[in-house]
Amino acid sequence: LFMQNMLVAPTKAEMADFESGKVKPFVIFNAGVFPANRQTSGMTSSTSVAVSFKRREMVILGTQYAGEMKKGVFTIMNYLMPLMPKRDLPPADRALPLHASANIGPDN
Repeated sequence: LFMQNMLVAPTKAEMADFESGKVKPFVIFNAGVFPANRQTSGMTSSTSVAVSFKRREMVILGTQYAGEMKKGVFTIMNYLMPLMPKRDLPPADRALPLHASANIGPDN
């Protein structure tokens, strides 16, 4: 529910591309209650968040904090969006991901 509220729902055309296998989306595997193995070389914590751009996957282990999914999606956006729609365009013509919020006070 948290992520459905945070992200823009796909269009029917985007869902058709996904279902046909035409486009491979990023998949988030959230196993927050399953700790990472601290005995693994290089591991210092039971919490791990790993992203593979090649496989288009993110794996979250050992944390039930829902913000990890949000931060992971922003990480992916910050990497990919400046390259869109085409890498060879000047920066002014490419996408820029932003993370911001706005509040309205009692007088607005």
